[in-house]
Amino acid sequence: MIVTIERVSTFNLRNLLGHDCSPEVFAVHADCLTSSTAIWLGRADGVEACAVGVIPLGIFSEKAYLWMIHTRICEQHPLRFIRWSRKVLDEIVGLYPCIVGLCRCDNESAHKWLSWLGADFDRARSIGEHFRFRIN
Repeated sequence: MIVTIERVSTFNLRNLLGHDCSPEVFAVHADCLTSSTAIWLGRADGVEACAVGVIPLGIFSEKAYLWMIHTRICEQHPLRFIRWSRKVLDEIVGLYPCIVGLCRCDNESAHKWLSWLGADFDRARSIGEHFRFRIN
């Protein structure tokens, strides 16, 4: 399998979310896409497998919110995905030294991914069904 990483300005969101995605979920992800200052698209043998982006917390902020969308391809090849993610994180930290975000409490694969990237979880200050995390 050939894995490629490309920094992009946009991509076809339906390819990652699927055509059966609800309009509400699609709209939330589309907002993330349009608010991002940097987006990376990962492909496996030319097929879009995941996307990662950052949204700055303010115009001059050194903090950015991290978001990620992935497909089953990433779940089937977790080691390749982790290697890909580390390369992208190096670039992100070059842009924004402090990365923050939310992770669903029940999303074990996201917890593992974020832990591999060095995230610290603040379980004491959860927001609804989400834990806050920080990567410095």
